[in-house]
Amino acid sequence: MDSITQGALGGLCGEWTLRKELGWRAFAWGVLFGTLPDLDVITFPFIDDVQRLSWHRGLSHSIVVMVIASVFFGWLLAKIHRRRGVGFKKAAFFVFITWSSHVAIDCFTTYGTQIYEPFSKYRFASNNMSIIDISFTLPMLLALLIALFLKKSSALRGWVGRAALIWISLYTAASFVMKSKAEEFFRTQLTEQSITPSRMMTAPTLSNIFLWRMLAETEGEYHVAYWSLFDAVDRDLRIDTVEKGHDKLSGFDPYREMQQIKWFTKGWYVGVDHPDDADTVLLVDMRFGELCSTSSKTPVFIWSLKENAEADGGVDFQKVSYRTKVEAKEVIGLLWGRILGKSPSWMDAPWRWEQQSSVGDDTSGANAGADTMTE
Repeated sequence: MDSITQGALGGLCGEWTLRKELGWRAFAWGVLFGTLPDLDVITFPFIDDVQRLSWHRGLSHSIVVMVIASVFFGWLLAKIHRRRGVGFKKAAFFVFITWSSHVAIDCFTTYGTQIYEPFSKYRFASNNMSIIDISFTLPMLLALLIALFLKKSSALRGWVGRAALIWISLYTAASFVMKSKAEEFFRTQLTEQSITPSRMMTAPTLSNIFLWRMLAETEGEYHVAYWSLFDAVDRDLRIDTVEKGHDKLSGFDPYREMQQIKWFTKGWYVGVDHPDDADTVLLVDMRFGELCSTSSKTPVFIWSLKENAEADGGVDFQKVSYRTKVEAKEVIGLLWGRILGKSPSWMDAPWRWEQQSSVGDDTSGANAGADTMTE
């Protein structure tokens, strides 16, 4: 999830374990260790876009590194604060729950986490929470803010920390319950529409657990649909069908870039012709929800591939962004309406690649925004 959420959760881990010994220092250490796993991004200037796909949320988020970090940093923390009564076992436990909580909530998202590194590159993703979820994060920030103005021995401060823990637990449990209800609904609707998918995935939309997105696969096609807890009983389920277009990408199979993207997307990708360059193919990761407006549906992850004998590895490969052309206010307004069971024009607009306009205008600054969304 985003770094603010990771830091807030880390700060609360400090409150729960070392508040009595360290006071505000426990919060500070928690923020540090809560964000430390994501420092794998400091290597990004030294590796290419393909390597970044497997490096971020890779080894630093693994169970192996989690255990090693707990022992090492626990020993270091106990040494620094031994005069304050911090022993090795308690310090190691603090580092472990802080590090593991970071990894756990990353596992809740669609992006996934390689918890089995270095033995397996499999990305575990339970798809029950959004990468950014204000409803999940704000109560944690509020609890930390209140705690910082109370004495470390305050009983109220302890209750504030417990209340935050209860909220985190209940919200996470609710996300799994909602996911189960969404999956049941989608499976019923697919059956009624005579669609038999070979596989299906569901995930919540941005910053909520009430509006869910379905992605189902059949031979040659993907099917996309949305359902909200607040939808009227008689609201028809709209299912959008997208051709896979994998044949357009078959010529890139020998290249490292293509194999890496196949792994990253878990096979949930679409190949489409670039509207402005006949020699270039766009590859779209279909797992992530679209940014919907009245004029377009904009995917989050898109790459362009073009064979070029003079390029490194024989292929021009780069991330493409449409999002500089998206009106954030309109997107958020439509999303909020759809969560409430409204927005009748939701998904009516064409996909970005279906529009005859220049795409990929921003492949630098916009990409940084895409990376930020997936932290």
